[in-house]
Amino acid sequence: MPPEQGAERAWREIEAGVEAARQSMPAHAKGARVYFEVSRGPYAAGEQSFMGEILTRLGARNVVPAALGPFPRLNPEFVVRANPDVIMIGNRSMQDAVTYPGWNTLKAVRENRVCAFDVVESDVLVRPGPRMAESARIMARCLADKAP
Repeated sequence: MPPEQGAERAWREIEAGVEAARQSMPAHAKGARVYFEVSRGPYAAGEQSFMGEILTRLGARNVVPAALGPFPRLNPEFVVRANPDVIMIGNRSMQDAVTYPGWNTLKAVRENRVCAFDVVESDVLVRPGPRMAESARIMARCLADKAP
């Protein structure tokens, strides 16, 4: 098989996987406002990031606007003002992120609507590539479990 045919097949499989994840989303999770913290800083996944694009395709709304770029460094107060429904944290080693100033006032924190991904999940989520369908499944599972 020529390389371009293999690439096309791989892309179709990714697209099908992302679509399957979208279709698996329960009604209550669609439209959920999400903040995804990629790494300490805090650096967030904006709408223009590949993670932001997956969230959009799943029917979620990213609280980090496109104007801020794909991976902006944000002040924790930004998240307090945005007041997301669900918070996704890049990996469990960053769980202390929920102790940022003011975050104890966030309904998502008070109601345990935070997904802190393990090392394996984090590796899948933060690296674009052929595992993007798996990223979509992980995000969809988080939203199904945590969205109000």
